[in-house]
Amino acid sequence: MKLRKIAFPAIAAGCALLLGGAPVASAGHLTPESTTEMRKLIEMLGNIYGKEVGETRFGEMGSNQIITLPFDGDATVEYYINVVCDDDCENVDLAVLEADGVEIDTDDADDNSPVLNIHASEYRSVLDKPKGISRPMSIEIRMKACKVETCGYALRISAVD
Repeated sequence: MKLRKIAFPAIAAGCALLLGGAPVASAGHLTPESTTEMRKLIEMLGNIYGKEVGETRFGEMGSNQIITLPFDGDATVEYYINVVCDDDCENVDLAVLEADGVEIDTDDADDNSPVLNIHASEYRSVLDKPKGISRPMSIEIRMKACKVETCGYALRISAVD
């Protein structure tokens, strides 16, 4: 079953206006200011979906670059995975793959704020819902188009309660 996607660009645009419409980054390099602005935006968006899992990750990447990050999820938990990119980013995609390389879902819309909803792969009754069933996955951030040499990004994983 293909997992649902959220109409995220409109939400991201609205949140950017709430933040004063200030540029998230300049010259394509992470600065303390750009990191702070991306953190504000991704926390506003991420808090909609649940509790943060681990730390928000920040990085830079150029056009046509793919970064793969391992994620050891819990098979009984539903996750939202959000990426936001700086103002120099024209298009970034997001994909999540099972340990065997099978794609769970992808957000390949032409935008700079992809989000995925990854459903639990183990369903149990309320009375028999163990935690801690390992589900190794890989998260791929795919920079499709960046106006400058590198664009900054932030990644947040949230677990639905």
